[in-house]
Amino acid sequence: MPLFPNSSNDPGGSAILLSVKPRFADLIVSGEKRVEFRRTAPSIAVGTIVVYASAPTSAIVAIVPVRQTVYASVSKLWAISRELGGGLTRDELRNYFNNRDNGYAFLLGEVHAYVSPIRPDLIVHDFRAPQSFRYLSPVELRRAINLVSQKKRA
Repeated sequence: MPLFPNSSNDPGGSAILLSVKPRFADLIVSGEKRVEFRRTAPSIAVGTIVVYASAPTSAIVAIVPVRQTVYASVSKLWAISRELGGGLTRDELRNYFNNRDNGYAFLLGEVHAYVSPIRPDLIVHDFRAPQSFRYLSPVELRRAINLVSQKKRA
């Protein structure tokens, strides 16, 4: 069965490689964190997130389709976090948004975790860890999907 059954190669929207602190990457992989918060969002709608756990892990750990992107007040984002599982405390959320009135939440779909973390250079040639995110080309996204599929079979 394909990773994204509704569309063989294009899950809809852009695909991004998103840098996430290892603590939060682990929560995404475990399914406890169903929402990923951002101060700003990519200019192109996001359909797929390839989760890169930043240092010290420095590896790609999962692929997740985005069900919806929400732009809302920080208080509304806290309500979403409590309802769906944001993986952080209210104080952490407030500190993250650092006196901003509004922010973004990616509502995550079914997590497709790699059995073992993947070296990012297997997906992105000349890889450099992004500060926040980088867009993935269709070829890079296919590599990521193929690697998660291969690792699940093993």
